[in-house]
Amino acid sequence: MKRFWNYVVLAVVALGMASCVQDLNTTPIDKHSTTGFNQDALFTKIYATLATTGQQGPAGSADVAGADEGVSGFYRVMWELNEFPTDEGWWIWGDPGVGEARTMEWNGDNALVKMLYDRFIIVIMYCNHFIYNAALDVSDAKGQQQLAEVRFIRALNYWYMLDMFKYSPYLDEQKKQEMTLKGQTYYPEFKSRPELYDWLQRELRVLVGDTIDAAGEYPAQVELPDNRLQLYRIDKTAAWLLLARLYLNAEVYTGTPQWEKAKDAADHAISGPYSLYTQEKMCPDGTRFSAYQQLFMGDNDVNGAQKEAVLLIYQDGNYCQSYCGSPFVIASNRDVGMTPWGCSMSWKCFRSSPELVYKFVNPNAAESMKFNEYEMPIQAGDDRAIFCSYVEGNTYKWKLTGGASSDFYACWACPKFTAVYSTADSLGQVSGSHSEWADTDIPFMRIAEAYLTKAEAMFRLGDVNGAKTLIDNSIRARAKAVPLDNLTEAKLCDEWCREFWGEGRRRTDLIRFNRFAGPQADEHSYQWEGRAGSATYKSMEEKWNWFPIPSDDKRVNPNFKTQVLATSELEGGDGYTYVQ
Repeated sequence: MKRFWNYVVLAVVALGMASCVQDLNTTPIDKHSTTGFNQDALFTKIYATLATTGQQGPAGSADVAGADEGVSGFYRVMWELNEFPTDEGWWIWGDPGVGEARTMEWNGDNALVKMLYDRFIIVIMYCNHFIYNAALDVSDAKGQQQLAEVRFIRALNYWYMLDMFKYSPYLDEQKKQEMTLKGQTYYPEFKSRPELYDWLQRELRVLVGDTIDAAGEYPAQVELPDNRLQLYRIDKTAAWLLLARLYLNAEVYTGTPQWEKAKDAADHAISGPYSLYTQEKMCPDGTRFSAYQQLFMGDNDVNGAQKEAVLLIYQDGNYCQSYCGSPFVIASNRDVGMTPWGCSMSWKCFRSSPELVYKFVNPNAAESMKFNEYEMPIQAGDDRAIFCSYVEGNTYKWKLTGGASSDFYACWACPKFTAVYSTADSLGQVSGSHSEWADTDIPFMRIAEAYLTKAEAMFRLGDVNGAKTLIDNSIRARAKAVPLDNLTEAKLCDEWCREFWGEGRRRTDLIRFNRFAGPQADEHSYQWEGRAGSATYKSMEEKWNWFPIPSDDKRVNPNFKTQVLATSELEGGDGYTYVQ
């Protein structure tokens, strides 16, 4: 069982904070209020928002009111809306909002979109409350260190708002406090993508030690540490990696590419204390645990793979139970009768798509490949091909038909995450802390991203051979995959998929490569399952590259009409209609 740094979810940390993000006119809380400001408790809560959904687990006291708590967690709802509409797989269940997400037919009333928006905003609210109060005492060294980390978590949530929405409300805690004291209602103003991009790059550069002022909001120059103070905390490398991600997608957000800046930020991340994990292990029963597989195993906090995880989201079968963390990605890919996975939950609700399988194996050979998830990587010649098409003794048969099917066996299973420990004597041994809930931490940001970011920036800048060499000698070498014969834009896009499939980023990469929506995507004739026959496929308007601001927030916030609707040429302000 893991030991952890007081990673407990305390109800007191929500002091005075509303559960519904539309109620932004909350009672001000400061060090002189009757409810008080518990800095350590709120600091812990803010980190916990990455892994949990409320004040107890796995459900029962949710942060976000009116949402299905089992679906509304940060990691799960982000993962679902970055995976469901892409070429990586198919979610079998028909939960509210899922059908429209799979076929790119969502609107501002979609349940998943609303949960996504609400989750990011309420975490930003928590962060703002912490930052406003912690910044009052600049003599507290510990508090200033915490302040830097919370500013990063706020920036991370704002980056997702930037990436997944066309406009974002920007919550100004100082202004909110002032207006509340005057008895006035506070409504957040909206930032466009270029405005939020500019704010984010300045905010992150302050956290890595640049002397520029972060929008003048909190002038104290608080930096992140060079090395994380504890396994689950954040250091400068995380900020450099998020900067690299911001610059890599700059053309999408602002219309202007920033390849040199992306390369520079990636270089800073690579020069930090993290490295690609390359040590494979053998289970006594003969099963090989590749280095790549160990990144997603139950003991990935201690097996060596933690050296690659720039941001590791804590999970524990006893003390951090949630349907929105690693149990979600483990159980969704399993059915009874499959190779043991270290815990008992099996939902059989997500499977791969043929498009994902064919990134690793030749379509002509795929039908004859009958292997489980430990055998398949060897047969496919790539340790990242963690698929299951056959289990000895299992009477079910996986197919490669794909299509908008409710059949879990319509394409190969993709059990990339597992609760098995790399120290297990056999796959059937339950070595975790709980028989049902997984201990597997989520490697949310990995240093492998910096290598691919640098390679793509080099490619875009014309150094194609240098980019190919970097990919061959780093992530492909770790995966024991043969060097690429050449590097094209399509192959680069595929390499992003091979390294990060099932980790909640495919949509972002497809958009950057013009392979998601808009006229360029039509030119590639992408007809993923569920899209080829849908009404949206024929037009593929550019608006599908972002999600709509929920209709309720458009109606309730008067700033939307004056700052977005009145100035945008898009219908409904962001391309999505709503009833005003």
